[in-house]
Amino acid sequence: MEVEINNLQKKIKINNSLIRKAILHTLKSERCPQDTHVSVAIVADSKIKQLNTTYRKKCSVTDILAFPMEDDEFPQVCKSILGEIVISAESAKIQAKNINILFDEEMIRLSVHGTLHLLSYTDTSTRDARKMTTRQEQLVRELV
Repeated sequence: MEVEINNLQKKIKINNSLIRKAILHTLKSERCPQDTHVSVAIVADSKIKQLNTTYRKKCSVTDILAFPMEDDEFPQVCKSILGEIVISAESAKIQAKNINILFDEEMIRLSVHGTLHLLSYTDTSTRDARKMTTRQEQLVRELV
């Protein structure tokens, strides 16, 4: 299993090993194949807002976006590439402060959340959101 992390912002120090550990733990817990590959981009609020506007038609900042690799969209690409997670470090820092947890814990939570999205978990309905949040928090508790 491979996790590629690209820190594209400079304001906030990022602990890559914690993000990698959270994603690998999620992939292993969900019984993903050993050749699974996930890419992560850590960005500023301005960049995630731009991506959110372009891909979700929502002109607002968000904490995380997940872009699963669609099998039928890129059939020539190796099936082991799960997709890309984009996390706003600024939003994560604000959220951590607002709920009184450490920044690193929020980054773990967002990393798990994004990975679950890549694995087809959704949070669009109340029922699906409950299922996803339960699984997410179980994995986070195992990590912190």
